[in-house]
Amino acid sequence: MNFSEKKRRKNGNIIIAVIIAIILIIIFTFAYRAYLGLAGNSYSMCAVFLARGGGGDRGFNDLITGGLRKVEKDMKVELNFNAYQSDDKNIKDASFFVKQKYDLLIGVGFEYEELFATLSKKFKNTHFIIIDSSVNSKNVASLIFREHEGGFLAGAFAALVSKGKPIGFLGGMMIPPVERFGDGFVEGAKYINPKIKVEIRYVGKDPSAFANKDEAKKLALQLYKDGTVIIFHAAGAAGLGVIEAAIAAKRYVIGVDSDQSALAPNNVITSVEKRLDVVIYEFLKRTIKEGFRGGKHNFGIKEGAIRLSPLDYSKFKFITPEVENRLDKIQKEITEEKIGVLKSIKNLYD
Repeated sequence: MNFSEKKRRKNGNIIIAVIIAIILIIIFTFAYRAYLGLAGNSYSMCAVFLARGGGGDRGFNDLITGGLRKVEKDMKVELNFNAYQSDDKNIKDASFFVKQKYDLLIGVGFEYEELFATLSKKFKNTHFIIIDSSVNSKNVASLIFREHEGGFLAGAFAALVSKGKPIGFLGGMMIPPVERFGDGFVEGAKYINPKIKVEIRYVGKDPSAFANKDEAKKLALQLYKDGTVIIFHAAGAAGLGVIEAAIAAKRYVIGVDSDQSALAPNNVITSVEKRLDVVIYEFLKRTIKEGFRGGKHNFGIKEGAIRLSPLDYSKFKFITPEVENRLDKIQKEITEEKIGVLKSIKNLYD
């Protein structure tokens, strides 16, 4: 064998070795990702568009960001999520997203419906998740909650413990998710006591209402002054004003989205938990493992996405085991569809 032949063989062996090494690296990478449960469906850049009021609302927005952090920790991924709000001017410019190279966009609230409808058509390879609204596109997953079920439980609870005295609902603005909370609240209260008086108020007529804590407090104080003993709020960050009013008036309030009892232990008697952290976590966990599924996905009591916070008998003596047993029965009947809560809006979930 001459020198040139030896050199060709040596070069050939090197090329084969390099190819084998590359194949082994690819196999190892996919095997490792499969071990982590990722199956190649992970995301590298995520943008989260928060509802009005931003982070620190101890509810809606904080639940979403908490769920995303749990995804990163448990799934061993880096979503690299950045938070924006609807009044950020740059999010209206599509070129912003091209430059940032986001592959997952999450919109928290109805304000992002139009934006996501536009962007999802321009960026077919980007996945979108919108919460509390719906966009008809294959690359958009619409996560919708049956808030009326939680409202029904809150209304039934308020009617059971108020002993016939007036109760109230204070919403941010009249949008479907908030109205479902309110309508369910009235239905639940009337289910227990058809004659009970239920006062309804809204903070404002535009999205800024969800951040208007002062106006919410003012409305709540007036309701308490007029004889309302319990207010259920669904007002986002503005709801913190309702809790402040309950403290000042020494009355009771039902929190929303998260268990808000820590904010006013002597006044928040329960909360309607809208478990966005659990829902976004489970949805992304399944997406990362199995792939993205667009379309409507709805969540309520049956899915563990809506519930009342644990009742504290020791702190609130008027809450009895009989009240909790009645609520458990109502919850079971809602799950089994023996109580038709707001059948008129069922088409929202079809």
